[in-house]
Amino acid sequence: MQNDDQSFRLRAPASGREAIAKAKAKADGVYVDRESGEEMKVVSRVLPLAPSPSALVRTPENLRVCHRCSNLIGLDVSDCTHCGLRQPALDEG
Repeated sequence: MQNDDQSFRLRAPASGREAIAKAKAKADGVYVDRESGEEMKVVSRVLPLAPSPSALVRTPENLRVCHRCSNLIGLDVSDCTHCGLRQPALDEG
């Protein structure tokens, strides 16, 4: 399964409020903060970059360390994207 959607970090310049949303970087529309009504600007793309086999946002809660190369990889990735080692199953509890 391939995730073709890209997530972006959006920021409202005046208030500094931020949000992560699926958006188009060069869209004709305007992104508006639901609470303040302020226009939000695209600040950056969020990892993983599309297209990707993963759809999880790369935050510490969604990462683990590869047992071979010690690089950070997503919880939803079966094989390390750096060294290719098959990762063991996660504990359910």
